[in-house]
Amino acid sequence: MAGEKQAIVVVHGMGEQRPMGMMRRIVETLWTTDKSMLNSGDRNIGPDGNKSWIVPDCKTGSHDLQRITTPPAKDGKRTDFFEFYYADVLDDAKLRNLWRWLLRIVMVRPQYVTDRMVWPWAALCFLIVLIGLVAFGVVLLGLGTIFELDWWNLDGGTAQLDIWEVTFLGVLNLGLMVGLGRLVPALRWILRWPAYFVITLLVYYTLFGISGVEVRSGVVGGTVLITILTGMFFLPYLGDVAGYLGAHPDTVKRRHDVRERGLMLLRDLHNDPTYDRIVIVAHSLGSVVAYDILHLLWEELGPTNENPPSARVRKALFEHDLFVENHKSRYWNDLTVEAYQAVQANVAKAIRLSGPVTNKLGQKTKAYWKITDLVTLGSPLSHAQFLIARGVQNFEKLKEERLFPVVPPRPYNEDFGVLYTPDKLEFSPNYAGMPIPETTADWALKAPRAYAHHGAVFSAVRWTNMYDEPHPLFFWQGDVLGGPVGGFDLFGRGVLEHKVHILYSKFGLDDLRLITHIRYWTNTAQSGISDHIVKFRKAVGLLKSSK
Repeated sequence: MAGEKQAIVVVHGMGEQRPMGMMRRIVETLWTTDKSMLNSGDRNIGPDGNKSWIVPDCKTGSHDLQRITTPPAKDGKRTDFFEFYYADVLDDAKLRNLWRWLLRIVMVRPQYVTDRMVWPWAALCFLIVLIGLVAFGVVLLGLGTIFELDWWNLDGGTAQLDIWEVTFLGVLNLGLMVGLGRLVPALRWILRWPAYFVITLLVYYTLFGISGVEVRSGVVGGTVLITILTGMFFLPYLGDVAGYLGAHPDTVKRRHDVRERGLMLLRDLHNDPTYDRIVIVAHSLGSVVAYDILHLLWEELGPTNENPPSARVRKALFEHDLFVENHKSRYWNDLTVEAYQAVQANVAKAIRLSGPVTNKLGQKTKAYWKITDLVTLGSPLSHAQFLIARGVQNFEKLKEERLFPVVPPRPYNEDFGVLYTPDKLEFSPNYAGMPIPETTADWALKAPRAYAHHGAVFSAVRWTNMYDEPHPLFFWQGDVLGGPVGGFDLFGRGVLEHKVHILYSKFGLDDLRLITHIRYWTNTAQSGISDHIVKFRKAVGLLKSSK
């Protein structure tokens, strides 16, 4: 039966992800442990919760990836979970991409860094420069030992500052760089170079200004430890970020392969008539990948000039443009965003009721746009001005050019919103009896031809974002990688933001907030259900009544 199922596509984040690992945890949260999915006494409720089954499926393109299917929920709808897996594509050349990306972080213009990222960015710059200088010093020490050069004793006994005084200067400079940098962004540039000089002085003093071998041994041992930690943590995780976000000749093919794999999965789901709704749940780097794919797929399957919209869809897009026109304020509150999401849902419903349409080549295909929601967790798109654009002005220009779709979408031009027409308003005999349109939007609704433009994917897709704001000083408490993505300065006023506060227990300690980036789908409450899980379930909306 057509439309008997919905599909949830899980897009994992960075790191050495195991196939189906994240998806199974998502299924446990959204389905298995959610007692509202089935009526009490349903035979599909087992001792571990609601039942589900793993079924072989070729849509994912890999035998290691299979779908997880559920029985009908109490509203009669079945759900299939799929994972879009791409970690294997980004697995090559991680070290080279990582250091290239880290070098970009160090050399980035400080004014491009958002205020909430000043402290983590400054700390990362300090760490990178420190590692580089120590590694260089270790090489010099090795050369000195091999060739019996005694250069590290040249300043021994003549240094005017001891190691603690130099360390104090470094901490003081870091504090000024962060504190004053937040108040006066221009000072970030001025303070950065003295900071690097202090680090250089500290490394030089500890390696070459002390005659004893204890400090040098400690520095060498620390360098080895940092190298090991880099291999264990930074390389597997940040290497993926560098491989995808870094647009270089040797990463272009990997980026293409990642996107094409995701597009193939979504195309197959759109071509399957048993699905009438698709939700994308994306975590961390996966949210960037999902965002890119949505934009590309909209051009193929959305009601653009590739697939001219029906009269029903035109009307829904017209109402969308009318809502945006009537809400021009720079900031939207939660009530306005929820009202806007109802308008987006109306566009998605109109597309679904219209079904397959005849494309511009006169061919009627099985596919039509079915994605209703994008749910992002801990998304680095919050730092887009810093990570994928060259500052605020460049980011704004790319949004204006519709390379980066926003919510609500940018208008087609000064005359039209999302819905536009290439037909000129001319009263010829073909238009006899037609009332005079009051606005250009009315004309787009009634003209012989009208389409949604290619950057309007979020006219039909609701975007819900969840983030755990980190501590302003101890940024490892919370989620420093994620953050808000909505707002006029980022991806639009129409993103529904959920700022959550994730606490968990571990090592015998309660109320921990240490690196919560991977806990958005984990129920961390000692009893009951965590607030972030309630919000997560509502955003996905497996039951018709919940969304």
